[in-house]
Amino acid sequence: MNRQIYVHYGSTGFDPMKGFPIRNRKYWPKPEGGLWASRKNATFGWKDWCRENDFRECDPVSSFDFTIKDESKIVVVSTLQQLRRLPEVPNRLKTTYCIDFEKCLRAGIDAIELCWYGDEYQSVANSDLYFELYGWDCDSIVVLNPNAVVPR
Repeated sequence: MNRQIYVHYGSTGFDPMKGFPIRNRKYWPKPEGGLWASRKNATFGWKDWCRENDFRECDPVSSFDFTIKDESKIVVVSTLQQLRRLPEVPNRLKTTYCIDFEKCLRAGIDAIELCWYGDEYQSVANSDLYFELYGWDCDSIVVLNPNAVVPR
């Protein structure tokens, strides 16, 4: 099987002791912890967002590639309907969908991937996910389960 390759910037290797276990954050659509990355071939991944927003340098020397084990469950979100299938933590911010990441992990979901910003998703992406997943500023994956990661 041809596995998708992801790139994480900010460290040179995967440490399953850092960022896990994940935790929900009150009123915020991103978890505390997890492993964040973008597809290596993304047309609008983390590296692109950083460049466009003059945020930080994504140095390949301080990065690592990984794949996800074949048997892992990745939920891909490109539409509002796909997002709404994920469990939600009740929140007072009605414009933001706060995923219950802890419940997702307990339900066997190993990672959640947003595939919405890039050119490659224009034929499938619909709805305005920008405010629903405010803070997910580019196509990215958050790994909830460190056992799903296969370092390269």
